[in-house]
Amino acid sequence: MLKTVKKHILAAALLVLPAISCLAIPSRPSPQRLVNDFAGIFTPQQAGLLERELVAFDDSTSNQITVVTVNDLEGYSASEYATRIGLDWKVGSAGFDNGLVLLIKPKTPDSNGQVAISVGYGLEGAIPDAYAKRIIDNELIPHFKQDDYFGGAAAACEVLMKLSSGEISEPRDRSDDDAGGYLALVFFIFFAVIVSIVTIGKGNNNGRRGGGGNYRDGSDVMDAIIIGSLLGSGRGGRSSWGGSSGGFGGFGGFGGGSFGGGGASGSW
Repeated sequence: MLKTVKKHILAAALLVLPAISCLAIPSRPSPQRLVNDFAGIFTPQQAGLLERELVAFDDSTSNQITVVTVNDLEGYSASEYATRIGLDWKVGSAGFDNGLVLLIKPKTPDSNGQVAISVGYGLEGAIPDAYAKRIIDNELIPHFKQDDYFGGAAAACEVLMKLSSGEISEPRDRSDDDAGGYLALVFFIFFAVIVSIVTIGKGNNNGRRGGGGNYRDGSDVMDAIIIGSLLGSGRGGRSSWGGSSGGFGGFGGFGGGSFGGGGASGSW
């Protein structure tokens, strides 16, 4: 309940910020892009690869993930800045509120690095705050501490795409189809069902033995296993990143998502 109240307070505060404060947030790029490297931490090749992957994901699901890097948060917290971008740029698709903002402020000799994931209303069920925090702690910050900004962003986007594709899937009107993404989703759902059955079975066995002192609600175990299996793909390299998505057109533009403060942040 308290977490929900905090989200509503943050959303209200963002809506009533003085107009002058909006000047600190970069204007929506023209032409619009999903990767906006204002801090210059990616090479052109890295930015291009991220852009192609995220455009392909937008085409196949309508979910939009934008990666934004800045050198200064202009007095905002990382979470506020990321949410403000989501609102000002209208990240997401109209009617779905299915946008995600990955904000990176690199570390400098004079300041700590800051990172935030802001989740649109429509994806908060698929990516709760605890999941966003684990992605930051397990994928982003370990890479960033080694000055591997691309590796961290790519690993985080991979997990975010896997999670968010299970919540809203509204293919764009394109001639091409990302069949591999759908197969991955089917496998993920099958895996989740099997783990759920095993977890419930173990809980029942514990109850029959009468030693319920060590038994916990299976939902926590389920969350840990699912997010752990997704995060594992990013450690020590990105096996599924390395080639062009191909077959998709350019980014069609942001559509009008809404944000209410869901997500998480971190620093290093």
